[in-house]
Amino acid sequence: MIQTKKLSIILRILEILSNPGFFHMKIRFICLILCLLCSKSGISQSASKQGLHSDSILYEGLKRKHMYYIPSGIENSPKVPVVFFLHGMGASAQIGVNVLGPQYHARAERDKAIVVYPEATSKHWNGKLGGSYPLTDHVDDVAYLSHLIDLFIKDFKVDPKRVYFSGSSNGGMMTYRLSCDIPHKIIAIAPFISTISKQVAQEFAKAKPIPIIITSGTADSVIKWSGGPIKVTGTPEILSGDANIAYWVARNGAKKNAKVSFLPDIEPEDNSTVEVQHYTGKNDVILYKIIGGAHTHPRLRAQGKPLVKGLNMDYNSFERVWDFMLSYK
Repeated sequence: MIQTKKLSIILRILEILSNPGFFHMKIRFICLILCLLCSKSGISQSASKQGLHSDSILYEGLKRKHMYYIPSGIENSPKVPVVFFLHGMGASAQIGVNVLGPQYHARAERDKAIVVYPEATSKHWNGKLGGSYPLTDHVDDVAYLSHLIDLFIKDFKVDPKRVYFSGSSNGGMMTYRLSCDIPHKIIAIAPFISTISKQVAQEFAKAKPIPIIITSGTADSVIKWSGGPIKVTGTPEILSGDANIAYWVARNGAKKNAKVSFLPDIEPEDNSTVEVQHYTGKNDVILYKIIGGAHTHPRLRAQGKPLVKGLNMDYNSFERVWDFMLSYK
């Protein structure tokens, strides 16, 4: 389709050039035609090969970087899933790769899914939660991420019905924001150590339902379980952990009485346990409530590695949220 449009443009230019009045401009127009023929209409062959890649696009005058992982064996797949991960404030796409890569990429190989790590400008996503962060207040991250979804659908044969988003802290809040502004483009979400603001919850009380798995710690000193203001962004009030769940149960039309279970406390010395609240429905709401957990991502302790204060080590949260999201098709 793109090449057909280019051919039509070229034929029109040649028609114009046949006019004697354009003789002195012919050389310039010929150069333009050559540039048009050589311009990039899609991804390069190397960019679609298995492995980790780094790229950038120019969007609304800003150079936006992203990294992505291509699993092996998808060359002949008609459509593939894609999982986006949004890093936290002060972090980067590379840090996202460092933290999640081992788990997400193994799952990507198993499920033949692409993983994308977008990068925020000034290391902060503009989640539009009602506060202000001058460095990014002017940046429309919803529009940028929506555009990035479209690019991967077009260039990587991504299935538009299998687009998933996860994010941590500020990236988790951006994930919440996307679920409000473009829920029609995302099938399921998995925010870590984050919550939604009171203002956004009120504005989008009747937004489209979307399956969600939430991971939050009761001892988180950054995104407090009790809610309240966030000073660094001037956000007046974020929902408490309980209020956030109540919002999602109502929005998704899930059953109000949760199925509650507890994961085995395989690392009792990490001073935390995991309570799982499962609100069933067409669009499930699942909470992994890390009792005693800080602003961290639960994961299993590697052999020989020490315990980390505030870090739950009873299960691998990255693998758990991946499996939840990709169960929706």
